[in-house]
Amino acid sequence: MPVRETPLTGLHESAGARMVEFAGWRLPLYFSSVAEETKACRRAAALFDVSHMGMIRLFGPGARQAARMLLTRDVPAIPSNCSTYALLCNQSGGVLDDLIVMVESEEAVRLVVNAANYDKDLAWIRAHLPEDCEAGLEGLGGRTFGLALQGPRAETILKDAGLHGRLPIVFAAFFHSRLGDADLLASRTGYTGEDGFELFGAAADGPAVWRALMRAGQDSGLLPAGLAARDALRQEAGYPLWGQDLDEETTPLEAGLRWAVDWSGDFIGRAALEGRTPTRRRIGFRVEEVGIARRGAPIFAAGSRVGTATSGTYSHNLQAAIGQGYVDADAELRPGSEIEIEGRDRRLRCRVAKFPLIPKRTRRSWLERKRRREQ
Repeated sequence: MPVRETPLTGLHESAGARMVEFAGWRLPLYFSSVAEETKACRRAAALFDVSHMGMIRLFGPGARQAARMLLTRDVPAIPSNCSTYALLCNQSGGVLDDLIVMVESEEAVRLVVNAANYDKDLAWIRAHLPEDCEAGLEGLGGRTFGLALQGPRAETILKDAGLHGRLPIVFAAFFHSRLGDADLLASRTGYTGEDGFELFGAAADGPAVWRALMRAGQDSGLLPAGLAARDALRQEAGYPLWGQDLDEETTPLEAGLRWAVDWSGDFIGRAALEGRTPTRRRIGFRVEEVGIARRGAPIFAAGSRVGTATSGTYSHNLQAAIGQGYVDADAELRPGSEIEIEGRDRRLRCRVAKFPLIPKRTRRSWLERKRRREQ
């Protein structure tokens, strides 16, 4: 299958980005350096091309109820113009994908899924759409662009770029807006742990929106950023990555994602998860010497193997190597506990780290506000 390109590939190449293949797409790995891009995101702003993310739409009178049966979240209870993190599980409770579910209206639900899983997710949803729900299914792959503008100056840059329409003031809310001639769906979400926005629109409008944002942010410290920075930032925030920290054999309970499971209704995988006691759990860690823990490396505590690392990278913001892994549920490990992780030629000294590894600066979400009002 040929490698796909986003609507912004030409701009990235002109900017001198180091391009790589990822999930079947040709994407920028970095523009300047991982250090500069991750620091810019925490201190000012960074702009990411996320057009490779898959987009799936459920529509019709039964769209919300169909989504409730497919996902771990109570989609009918989500207000219009609000979104939330959700999981698509198989009958065994394993995570087929983690995604963002966006409720556009009473009869339209949009799913933003991982690029590597788009075709699989589309086929799974088509095969498992409840027959008694009046819902249609539409795959939007290749027809849209996506940009993530992340960092403390993101809102100022977006306004300076000339965005017309309402901006969401709480996390996980979105509105339809315009920037120049482009119709946008502007969502206050992201994968970095910073305040910021994700912008979606028709593929043809992507380059113009990218240029407008880069012009608006040129005096505010905005940098274009690539996959390597995105991975380091999500690790700092403690977010799992499907295919590394999540897979079809891993349940939400093992991954520490019980909060993303609403037990108020039925969904695929519920029977397997209900009453289940996990035998392992996901942890974060920080390496205390030179070296990076790699995927698949054994984790040891008090000389005995207790788990396996699933991902690792270097954080320029923390000035340390960090990562995630799974350990036995009965291992007496807590934040600060000493562990060792197998390196290339020795065991690396590490400590268990609490998620997030760096303070999150996202705004309070619509769901948090709703729960506070109900208390």
